[in-house]
Amino acid sequence: MRKFLSIKNIHLGMIRFFAFSAFMISIVLSFSLTSEDVSLPIVIRNVRIFDGERIIPSGTVVIDKDKISAAGERVNIPIKAKIIDGRDHTLLPGFVDAHVHIWDSENLRQSLAFGVTTVVDMSMSISIMTKIKEMQASGQTNDKAYLISAGTLATVPKGHGTQFGMSIPTITKPDEAQAFVDARIAEGSDFIKIIYDDGSAYSMTYQTLDLDTISALIKAAHRRGKIVVVHAATQQNCIDVLKAGADGLAHLFFNDAFDPEFGRLAAKKKAFVIPTFTILESLSGSSGASELTEDIHISPFLRPMDIQLLKQTLPFKTSRAAYEAAEKALRQLKDNGVPILAGTDTPNSGTTYGASLHRELLLLVQAGLTPLEALRSATSIPAAKFNLRDRGRIQPGLIADLVLVKGDPTKNIRATRAIVRVWKNGMEFDRKNYLALVKEEKDSLKPKKDVSQPEYLVSGLISDFEGEEIGAEFGAGWSISTDTMMGGKSTAQYQLVKSGAQGSKGSLLITGNIDSESKIAWGGAMFSPGPGIMSPADLFSKSAISFWAKGDGKKYVVMLYAISLGYRPAIQAFVAGKEWEEYVFPFEQFNVKGNDIMRIFIGGSPVRGKFALQIDNVYLK
Repeated sequence: MRKFLSIKNIHLGMIRFFAFSAFMISIVLSFSLTSEDVSLPIVIRNVRIFDGERIIPSGTVVIDKDKISAAGERVNIPIKAKIIDGRDHTLLPGFVDAHVHIWDSENLRQSLAFGVTTVVDMSMSISIMTKIKEMQASGQTNDKAYLISAGTLATVPKGHGTQFGMSIPTITKPDEAQAFVDARIAEGSDFIKIIYDDGSAYSMTYQTLDLDTISALIKAAHRRGKIVVVHAATQQNCIDVLKAGADGLAHLFFNDAFDPEFGRLAAKKKAFVIPTFTILESLSGSSGASELTEDIHISPFLRPMDIQLLKQTLPFKTSRAAYEAAEKALRQLKDNGVPILAGTDTPNSGTTYGASLHRELLLLVQAGLTPLEALRSATSIPAAKFNLRDRGRIQPGLIADLVLVKGDPTKNIRATRAIVRVWKNGMEFDRKNYLALVKEEKDSLKPKKDVSQPEYLVSGLISDFEGEEIGAEFGAGWSISTDTMMGGKSTAQYQLVKSGAQGSKGSLLITGNIDSESKIAWGGAMFSPGPGIMSPADLFSKSAISFWAKGDGKKYVVMLYAISLGYRPAIQAFVAGKEWEEYVFPFEQFNVKGNDIMRIFIGGSPVRGKFALQIDNVYLK
């Protein structure tokens, strides 16, 4: 997996478009900070300052090592310092995206390139979260946005949040709440995220937590001093969790509803709201892609895959009326003084890391916030609500996470995109280098022949199923996947069995029952080639997936998920007879190049009934 472009999930955490570019970028970007002498203080003078709360028309800010040492209209300038003239520019605190899903540490680098110096992750792989936090603690992330995370979210078995293929702990009753919360804190979660969503907002049906269990989780988290953010899908869901004591809403509601008491209730409960208009827009079937892809300040920094993601909408829909209901609710919240936080729910369809926050700021203004209020929503307010006391403002003693833009975003919110410089921990991020590498990727057509391949791509072996556990030679491995999150009732399970194709020592037996009227019903085994579930892998040097199989004479499918497919699978069918047979499926049959493959599914098709499929010797060719 190449560092620069891996996006992990999910909701989706992003990806290499060409193997050569990926190889070069992963090397070069490890040196993406400017080479200037960082020992000298940096003085930005004659600059308009937005300090996170108010505007200073013309002032000076001094950066000394990783901190802001002075800021204001009258500041003593060090004798030896690097001087930057900020005339006609605005200096702001680094932006905070208060709702993302990080799939890989390189997502944080892309965020920083667009001035997002801090991200609030709403669920991610614990192993990746741990790795990133270790890097942050050891000072290895000056070229990446700072991360805080909910870690594993709280949901029921087969509930929203379990659909990404990775096994996560779930909860079903109130007396499990304290143990669940304690386990999350032990893993390193900075706050608790809860799901309250039965799918009805998008005409689907699936399981969700009951209010008694949600109330118990909130109380358990508060006992441990942690705030609670809830993904509540409908307006009634939002009202219910606010009454239960939730500290914040991860989204505004997804349905077309109105309650005149909604804003007053949120204010009474002292809750905050992260509207995520960017994803509500995608849910409504609209796309603001061109607004970013045609922006002269944003477009040059977008990789080809970012552009594809921005142009996609989610496969399930709400309505334009639902989006307008959320806008109306925002005005209620504003009128009642409820704190609004800017968040994007990246990397869902219609979003991409960093750039989408600038779209979110515009949507917030269009919905009723002033530009100054929108800027607060992406700086001081999320910092305060998530207890990030050392950032989100420009004030002596705080971390020097800063963004310098041309123009005045307090008058025109689009000016946040005209980024001139970005500092993380007092070190300037090399945006010119980043831009050059993005251009290199756009210009590249094929990987160079002399680029060495990772060892696993040389052999091509994924799994031969001859060990004691169901393992893989690379990636995040195998997991069970079914249609339950799409309202289906299909089941699946797998186990290792002795003997396999061509006299091998073992194979994988997949059994289950397809129980759904939907054309997208499925049940079977899912392989994730990236370092984590939903993390794409660059398999460009290979051209096909192959395996041996035998079964009961029924039709089965191979489903391939890729970022370029918009998180929707491309499907190829095959019939598994009673004798072992090799099946080879070129990537081109799925309309992908192989550079951004997220998951490969093998299993039961929409044909209803019980099935039994045996597979062996799964390879990339």
